[in-house]
Amino acid sequence: MTSKTDSTSNSSRSTETAIEVSGLGFSWDPVQAPLRFPDIALKRGDHLFLHGPSGSGKSTLLSLLAGMLRPDTGSVRILDTDIHQLGAGARDQFRADHMGVIFQQFNLVPYLSTQANVTLPCGLSELRKKRTEPTVADEAERLLAALSIPEDHWQRKVTRLSIGQQQRIAAARALIGAPGLILADEPTSALDADNRDRFLELLLNLAHRHNTSVLFVSHDQSLARHFGNQLELRGDWT
Repeated sequence: MTSKTDSTSNSSRSTETAIEVSGLGFSWDPVQAPLRFPDIALKRGDHLFLHGPSGSGKSTLLSLLAGMLRPDTGSVRILDTDIHQLGAGARDQFRADHMGVIFQQFNLVPYLSTQANVTLPCGLSELRKKRTEPTVADEAERLLAALSIPEDHWQRKVTRLSIGQQQRIAAARALIGAPGLILADEPTSALDADNRDRFLELLLNLAHRHNTSVLFVSHDQSLARHFGNQLELRGDWT
């Protein structure tokens, strides 16, 4: 495929661009050659599977898209906003309002309950709070049920749950309040094959319901069949 993703959207979807990357480069060390990333254009509501070998920059790219890192060169537009033209505080608020991020290490708050972890983004974003239906608690419960977290686990601290359950809780937290974009970094790494495929189908179905775009990073190329758009990072784009 070309470096621009081949994005297909039905006529009912918005023509807004979810991700637009151009000329992106980043270096962790000025002595080493910078990572160069392919240009990306992903329509709102479309999903992209991103894969590549270790060291190709998959997690780095997600951090650049989320505004957690600043690129050395190029531009990143998320939902038609150039996020690196925003100040630090405005960039953090934009992420809270418009992005759900599923980290490799989950980044759940250990002293909070399952449900409190899921509702956390709505405490940081009034916009996402307003988009819950009919209430924040109701949507959290619906997401937890859809992701097969038993009701008697909802008030448990997340540290008392299995790694696979924590992974699904991180997904529910990313989905609540219908963000425009979900960035998922190896979100199925702790799941067996059956639960992995079921989790992915649920994630994409829930995202589709809210016209949420998903950029899904994984080394497991067997998951690519779930995605209409695929892109390989090689770490040597020029």
